[in-house]
Amino acid sequence: MALNPSRSSPPRFRPLFLVALAARAGTVALGALLATTPPHLEPPFDPDVAAVNVRLMNGSARAIEPWYRWDARWIANVAINGYSGATDRGGRLGVAFMPAMPATVALGGALGVNPFWFGLIIGNLAGAVGAAVFARVAARQLNDPAAGWAALALLLSFPTAFFFSAPYNESFGLLFTALALAAWQANRPATAGANALGGSLARMTGPALGVAALLDWLVSRDRSTLWRAIAVALGSFGGLALFWCFLWWTVGDPLAGLKSQAAWGRPELSWKNPFRAVRSIYDPELPHWGEAVLVLGAAVLGVRAWVKRGTFWGVLVLVPVAQMFASGTLLSGHRLILAALPALIELADLLRTNRPRLMSVLVVFAAVQFVLLNRFVHWQFAG
Repeated sequence: MALNPSRSSPPRFRPLFLVALAARAGTVALGALLATTPPHLEPPFDPDVAAVNVRLMNGSARAIEPWYRWDARWIANVAINGYSGATDRGGRLGVAFMPAMPATVALGGALGVNPFWFGLIIGNLAGAVGAAVFARVAARQLNDPAAGWAALALLLSFPTAFFFSAPYNESFGLLFTALALAAWQANRPATAGANALGGSLARMTGPALGVAALLDWLVSRDRSTLWRAIAVALGSFGGLALFWCFLWWTVGDPLAGLKSQAAWGRPELSWKNPFRAVRSIYDPELPHWGEAVLVLGAAVLGVRAWVKRGTFWGVLVLVPVAQMFASGTLLSGHRLILAALPALIELADLLRTNRPRLMSVLVVFAAVQFVLLNRFVHWQFAG
């Protein structure tokens, strides 16, 4: 595929970063404030994670305890106890989490600082840098600096964008994917491959970069971009292979993370899983209508990206969608779809010439994000 250089310069990094950082800091403050309002719910007690709870509720970490909910508490569990020791009554379940954020929290402890604050701060910085880089990628892709700002606004207001402020792996996924996309546009194979590796250590959706790169080259057969495709594929799949080797060394099973998914509400791999994923949309106990709207919307935008931007950009959206259907449920789909970043570039392209429509989408996105954030800090499932 031929490179797509911009006819005009993208927005400068600093203003984009400062806006994104303000959004991250404001989200952290809002979440802490919302947590002081009713209802005041307590997490289910489990003696295996009691030590994590005690450390969070004592000292300076108490102020940010609302951000260590759901998976974030498990990530802290992995950081403190390692993959072999991160358990609860359901078994050794910490292996389900990719290592980027657990390693960051553990690094804070190794440096002698509060690991919970360290993980939260580094995660927010990563999210802000990633958002700014992504906006520049969008501006180059659409040859329009204003489109970069539109893409940034859509990303920051997206219903589950508050996870870029939580000590989850999402902020690292955004950072490394955006950096890989920027290097892809500039045809810098080594940089693209290194960041693809980082993305695969952050999210299970990371290998989408490798799949997209290989399919893009197979379609175009452009020899000038062959090494870029190889580098991205090696980095993308290599990151996942490194993690599996690490699990093999620590817990004796390289696929322990995949096998643990059943304990997290996902069925085992089966040809029936796409049908189960559709059925999960109207599950009477926990329906996934909201996730379905966003996932299917991303799929449509992915097809548009494939047609208008090329194979790489379309496949990068569609692989995470396919992964969710292969998992047998759309559980957390509105968070996992954050990996399909080019979908927001397409949405920015559709809305950039119609300001009222863009503002309407931003208001709806932000309102839903507020509701989900409020649920998250109150121990109510939000993705």
